[in-house]
Amino acid sequence: MITILAFVAVISVVVIIHELGHYFAGRWCGVHAEVFSVGFGPTLFAVRDRRGTIWRIAALPLGGYVRFMGDAGAASEPDAEKLAAMRTKLGADANRCFHFKPVWQRAIIVAAGPIANFLLAIVVFFALFATFGQSTQAPVVGSIRAESEAERAGLEVGDRVVQIAGSRIEAFPDIMTEFMLRPDEAVPIQIERDGRMIDMVVTPSIARVPDGLGGYRERAIVGFGPSGEIFYRQLGPIESLGAAIAQVGRVISLTGRYVWRIITGRVPPNMLNGPLGIVTVSGQVANASIDNAGSAGQAAGGLALNLIQLVALFSIGLGLVNLLPIPILDGGHLVYYAYEAVAGRPLSAKAQAIGFRVGLALVLGLMLVATWNDLVYLGGLGS
Repeated sequence: MITILAFVAVISVVVIIHELGHYFAGRWCGVHAEVFSVGFGPTLFAVRDRRGTIWRIAALPLGGYVRFMGDAGAASEPDAEKLAAMRTKLGADANRCFHFKPVWQRAIIVAAGPIANFLLAIVVFFALFATFGQSTQAPVVGSIRAESEAERAGLEVGDRVVQIAGSRIEAFPDIMTEFMLRPDEAVPIQIERDGRMIDMVVTPSIARVPDGLGGYRERAIVGFGPSGEIFYRQLGPIESLGAAIAQVGRVISLTGRYVWRIITGRVPPNMLNGPLGIVTVSGQVANASIDNAGSAGQAAGGLALNLIQLVALFSIGLGLVNLLPIPILDGGHLVYYAYEAVAGRPLSAKAQAIGFRVGLALVLGLMLVATWNDLVYLGGLGS
């Protein structure tokens, strides 16, 4: 029950914010929203506002959607003949239809969903930094496992990692990120030891390690841990905003680099997760928050805090997925609109239909890979 409630809470917030982005952008562009639904399936409650939009709560609380006038959604596939018939039928109301808006307005409406997801993450991180400040774990070697890659490379306790493969290292998690992206590669690193800069090479190997949530994942590791050196600073509003934007930027950058390395065959796609993965992680975070608390109050506070952070991370993920240049996603339609803006005419109906089929196949392929990863992970929980 805790797992289900946690998943519903996380996915509902993330998807509803995404759809509100589409809704408010459409409203700004003069597009009429016929329905805004929280959830799917049979209607439990509905009310019509003064603009004529029906706001409904449905029985299946797994996100939501916005339906614009004469449209199946902000990123649906238009059909030329149906649009011509629709324009005749709507008459003067055609100027409130999504498909009859200028291409730049349609692009804004479609892009507004992912943008809303990124803004949600920025707001969450801003609130966390402004409330709790920012702590950073120093990129200093605190322990080295015997006969590990780190020991063979010549690393010693107390070494400060300065660079990895040319990337500047500011905190210990940066080290893990850079090695995670380079399994079984000879990775050049630069460390500082007793005031001297030393260059060496470390080859991270893939191993099955605990993920801290009760399960195991295959990750590239090098065999050393952090020191106890932690830097903490309280942040003002401006600093908190800057730190929040930077945090979102880091997550986007990491995700983009990981996906690119999957495409180029340099890392396995085993970190891609689908709906089952979201359910699992939501439940793990929720249960860990309760199990590790000393009182009911601490449990409630820890649960809320951890789920809020999870919302921010999943929100970034949803925004990025929707920006992929795949026709059935927001990003694919932005590609169509870019073509229309340059060519002065929409892509042909035949080309759009082919793109839709290809996009559907790509999305289904990604879902199959992600679902397989989820099942493999579930099969190894606790083992």
